[in-house]
Amino acid sequence: MRLQRRVTVHFAFQFVALLIALFFITLSLLFIFANLATKEELKANPKREIIESIPLSAVIYNEDTFSIGEKWHDLLIENNMWVQLVNQDGEVFYSVNTPDSLQSSYSEHDLLVIESTGEIDNYTVETAYDKWEDGVYYYIFGFYNDEQMMLEELYKTYNDRTDNKKLIQTLQSHNSYLDIYVNGDLVETIGASSERNNKPLDLIGRIHQPGENSTKVFTHHDEKANVTWVLHLINEEYKDQSFWLFPAKETQIFIMIALISLFIAISVSIWNGYRYGKPLITFVNWLERLEKNHYLDVLTEKERRKIFKKNGKVKFRYRIFQEVFQSFEKMSAKLIAAEKEREQLEKTRAEWMTGISHDLRTPLSSVQGYGHLLESEQYTFSETELSEMGKVIREKSDYMVRLLEDFSLVFQLKNSVITIEKQTIDLNKFVEKNVLKFKNDLTIQDKHFRFYASSHPCYADIDPKWFTRVLDNLISNAVKHNPPYTTMEVKVTNKSGKAMIQVSDNGKGMDEDFVANFFERYYRGTSTEDRVGGEGLGMSIAHAIIQLHDGKIDVQSKIGLGTTITIII
Repeated sequence: MRLQRRVTVHFAFQFVALLIALFFITLSLLFIFANLATKEELKANPKREIIESIPLSAVIYNEDTFSIGEKWHDLLIENNMWVQLVNQDGEVFYSVNTPDSLQSSYSEHDLLVIESTGEIDNYTVETAYDKWEDGVYYYIFGFYNDEQMMLEELYKTYNDRTDNKKLIQTLQSHNSYLDIYVNGDLVETIGASSERNNKPLDLIGRIHQPGENSTKVFTHHDEKANVTWVLHLINEEYKDQSFWLFPAKETQIFIMIALISLFIAISVSIWNGYRYGKPLITFVNWLERLEKNHYLDVLTEKERRKIFKKNGKVKFRYRIFQEVFQSFEKMSAKLIAAEKEREQLEKTRAEWMTGISHDLRTPLSSVQGYGHLLESEQYTFSETELSEMGKVIREKSDYMVRLLEDFSLVFQLKNSVITIEKQTIDLNKFVEKNVLKFKNDLTIQDKHFRFYASSHPCYADIDPKWFTRVLDNLISNAVKHNPPYTTMEVKVTNKSGKAMIQVSDNGKGMDEDFVANFFERYYRGTSTEDRVGGEGLGMSIAHAIIQLHDGKIDVQSKIGLGTTITIII
């Protein structure tokens, strides 16, 4: 019954969510295509679209405050246009990009002249009348039509046709050509014409939609002479779209809407198939693996990430099959844990054997070599030489014994075989005692040792036997791998209830790669000259002992500046 209720609620919620999503998708599409339509109109005839759109886009808060969108504000400036907004009293209370010569208020007569002539101070003007609940408003849009002015100037200068050569040069300099109509008939084309108008409305289309055509058209008509000059300016921003299968913008928008709707329908279908089919495929895969006795991969890592969150709970989209997944996961977890434990034991055993064979090979070679020499009757050795051989054999044997003991200890520490017996110890006295042991060693008088106790008593629960091993390993490592007259400093501090021991030196330091692998048992770095013979066992042992004490150990080092190892317990 619980599963049945979950399925019912799940599909009801999905249906409602789908309706809401479709609603917002529809609104978004309408908004997008409204913007596309506006952009197309701006491209075809930017001035006309600005004049028609600003009254619709304006937001009026009250009689004295008016604002337009930043987009339209920028478009006015970009197209070298200005706008004034006049209230019922004829006062201009809002303007954008207006020249200083314009009036700040208009009388009835001024407004009638503007409506009649369509001009103010040589600016071409278009107007719009808008009525709101709080009043009526009058928009005055103005722009300086450079091309139209140029055409009128050309007509005044060359209408007598006495200097066609100079007229042609002027047209070429503006990348344009001129059609001349007399009594309604095209009698002459001056300049290189790029195309001809086949139908009467072709020319009208170039006037009303200059952005949609290869030329922008401007006209001047002399009523007395019944002469019309038509100036064609090449539209450098025009891009030919005749290669489109559906060149009409309305058709393109309709096809885009249809394709988006189809895409949404296919996406929802694929999503539903994926959401409800994927768990079933997972069940089938699990059963096949169980049939083949592949218990360890009943649930792969990829499937686990898809189904379960980091906290172990089933993700929302799989919650409908929650009980089934949980049962499979519990079984899989137990099988995987058992297999991992077996693999870990095998890996540990292999590493241990590899380490022994690697680090015993060099001393055994020395012992074996001296054994062959002593066994051979080809050489006669003096007592001093025999003593020296015996010393080497004994030292190599002692080294191998210590190495085997260290290997055994590492193996025990890694597998938590060793137990520690903690005691509350005064760290200042304990650490100082271990430092003095090195300071008083006559064989290492070329190193300097300093100890700094904490300013307050510092006690910690540690196993003194194993912690002595840690300090011995750290200090011995610093002594062994640093040049003469290196200074070793050991500090004890107590901060926020945690004890801290720092072992630092001003020696030669280590590179980043060596620091990153400092506690690895068999890492020797790139230099085999200084770090040989089981290097890293002591650090690995120290690291494992600190972990048994639930502490942390960190190393920081730079070449030429020295090394600092910090223990926090």
